[in-house]
Amino acid sequence: MKAILFDLDGTLLPMDIEKFIYLYGKSVSEAFYDFTEVDRIFPQVMHSVKDTVMNTEKKKNFDKFFDHFEMHMPRAKEEYIKRFNEFYIEGFEKVKSATSSSAEIVEAVDILKSKGFKLIIATNPVFPMAANISRIRWAGLTIESFDYITSFEENHYCKPHLKFYKEVLEQNGLEAEDVLMVGNDVQEDLCIKSLGAKTYLLEDHIINRKPDEPIDTDFRGTYHDFLQFVKSL
Repeated sequence: MKAILFDLDGTLLPMDIEKFIYLYGKSVSEAFYDFTEVDRIFPQVMHSVKDTVMNTEKKKNFDKFFDHFEMHMPRAKEEYIKRFNEFYIEGFEKVKSATSSSAEIVEAVDILKSKGFKLIIATNPVFPMAANISRIRWAGLTIESFDYITSFEENHYCKPHLKFYKEVLEQNGLEAEDVLMVGNDVQEDLCIKSLGAKTYLLEDHIINRKPDEPIDTDFRGTYHDFLQFVKSL
């Protein structure tokens, strides 16, 4: 095993997902307070994110999102891009209270780094890098700990499409057999197993849209269990 792939939200970053979405929507609306279409902004964000996730065209997610957003909104996308850029530098910080930090995850990352593993954040790339950096910081981590971080601006596909994982592997010179994927989302994070990767399901903030189906993973456990697993590698 050469590399560890980590999901971010609910994995590296403990999160109350419902509170996160509520605060995110509220802060986005506040950022666009002077736009006459302010009430349409956040609902359209969610629609455009959904379209971006489903779109498997080889096109940067940034362009997929804003092309779709512009098509359904009254202004040119450049106006929205400028305000969103300002929001992720300032207003996004209001969402932090929906998250926390796990000392066990921070220690596990430090240990893996010291053992020489390549560390990759394979978060669903529907946020810009500025938001990724904020969320990594909220988790008590630094971007310097990671060799590669997926982002809205640079990646072309989203989870749960296998094209997303294939792109991450290719960009890092890895084969699926070289990696362990660590995540809390059964459908989005464990699907890489079909490519030949090993998987670890973190259960503290588990997301499972098909609770009646068996879960296929190599390892599973809590943050505490994962830390012990990391120490044993």
